[in-house]
Amino acid sequence: MIRIMLVDDHTMVREALRVVLEQDKSMEVVAAVGDGETALQMANELAPTVVVMDVALPGQSGIETTRRLLARHPQIKVLALSTYLDRRIIQQMLDVGASGYIAKSAAGAELKQGIRNVVAGRSYLCSEVAALVADGLRDRRSAGGQPESSSLSRREVQVATLLAEGKSAPDIAAELHIAPSTVDVHRRNLMRKLELHNVVELTRYAIRTGLVLP
Repeated sequence: MIRIMLVDDHTMVREALRVVLEQDKSMEVVAAVGDGETALQMANELAPTVVVMDVALPGQSGIETTRRLLARHPQIKVLALSTYLDRRIIQQMLDVGASGYIAKSAAGAELKQGIRNVVAGRSYLCSEVAALVADGLRDRRSAGGQPESSSLSRREVQVATLLAEGKSAPDIAAELHIAPSTVDVHRRNLMRKLELHNVVELTRYAIRTGLVLP
């Protein structure tokens, strides 16, 4: 059972998300709160598996709440939920440890998938944010691009793009019509070239270096 805490200052949003999530028998909403301080307290008491965190909260922001939450409970996965598709905000949420970022407009369709991904140890970006990452990676050879990025092969860029979209090695292999072992080779190579260690770091890199368009 995936234990979920919802953090959003709008009661109607919390209740709507609860209804959507609890349609899945593998998910249980153990708390739904409206501010960061209450979220920290409830996390101490309930130890949720995943916290769905609104970025814009009254008083303490979702970014600061996430930082404090993960400092205390690094095993908890945080999935950001926001109306903002701003490069700086996405970067800040990932930098403080969020495992994914979903636009509220996509929450109904993608929230369950995002929760499953972060529980499995993968990052997750909703399709709107993933499209920004993908566009940036595809355009990496444009003027002013980072020299590290320009050393990536075409196939490495394809693999990086699909990884940033939260896809697993078998999914990527099927989409690109290559063996899963080949995906692993490309992943190791691009991580080595960019001096990164995981997909979350890849996503942060893409945003921070301007590969993701503002």
